[in-house]
Amino acid sequence: MNAAAAWAGRLERWIDALLALMLAAMVVTVFYQVFGRYVLGRAPAWSEELARFLLLFLTLLGTVSALRSGSHISVTMLFDGAPPRVRHALFWLRDLVLGAVLVLMAWQGALFASINAGQASPAFEIPMAIPYASMPVCAALMLLQLVLARLSGTPAPVSGGEGDTMISDTRG
Repeated sequence: MNAAAAWAGRLERWIDALLALMLAAMVVTVFYQVFGRYVLGRAPAWSEELARFLLLFLTLLGTVSALRSGSHISVTMLFDGAPPRVRHALFWLRDLVLGAVLVLMAWQGALFASINAGQASPAFEIPMAIPYASMPVCAALMLLQLVLARLSGTPAPVSGGEGDTMISDTRG
């Protein structure tokens, strides 16, 4: 295993652990909110906001985790039955387009977060730039995973859909 694959594996393990912790925190928070509302008669003000912020980060970090395993929704019409040379070119095209979109998302997400830095969240009174930073941070992490996958020589596969068959770059 080369260094890029090792880094990609470490990053994926860290993200998966973070996702598990965030999901556990969200479950506890929502349970506490429901308990407070229906048993105590008053839900804490911070619980809904925390659950929303956790859901935002969970969703976007989940996309980083799904990239490496090829779990994203994909249309494989061009990949199906393509000869290895064409499939190799399609994987490169896919990665270049995805990389460009991720750079755009990181850039625009950072601008959006900075625009909203002066606004405070209602319950925690933290700058809204923190939850809005999820977009550029997760786009940058996806770009890093994409580059590490390319450097390791094993680009992310494409989900074939039915039967969970995976299409991979055989020349990569």
